[in-house]
Amino acid sequence: MRKSWLEMQTDEEVWNKAHQFATESRNAIHNGIGEFWADTIKKHHDDPDKRLTIALDNLPLPGAFREAKIALRATIRSKRKSKQDYAHELELIYRLAVIESFSIPYSKRLKMPGYNVIEHTPGGKLNSLPFNYQNTGYNKLDLTKTDIKWIVEQWGEPNRHSTLHKDYHDLWVEQEDKFSSNFDRKLKELSGLAGFAK
Repeated sequence: MRKSWLEMQTDEEVWNKAHQFATESRNAIHNGIGEFWADTIKKHHDDPDKRLTIALDNLPLPGAFREAKIALRATIRSKRKSKQDYAHELELIYRLAVIESFSIPYSKRLKMPGYNVIEHTPGGKLNSLPFNYQNTGYNKLDLTKTDIKWIVEQWGEPNRHSTLHKDYHDLWVEQEDKFSSNFDRKLKELSGLAGFAK
């Protein structure tokens, strides 16, 4: 079984995952080999557990965060209807929203989408960062009004509102630097291979 991004602890793991994803996507689009993850997930619209599994396997794609939260909301609605406990699912929606808040739309330093940085950041490191509801809140996270209503019902109002990006900005800068140096090294390796092929 493949290790999920949320379990990865090393740069090598995330760079390999990014390369594998790019290769699989290219094959699905250009060669008809395999299936693009977004097409697969559509087939499981009515199966929140399967939808969640596929979404978690494709983190840290922004669409995967969104799909995971949609799947969890469906499970919560079902559990609320049958008066079952849904604390685990609510905690996971919140955790995913907090981890997602580490990224930014655009890295001015690198002059590229912030996604490139989070894709090459070990998710296990982000998942293990200390954060809590009282200090992170909900206002600055990608949550729906319904999510917030459920969260406040369970946990009350927080002391403050923030993001992982703001609270761990030094880590973000460190990851930008790592991405930049690794990216330059990979380009040199590819240039060397191209020169060898001539």
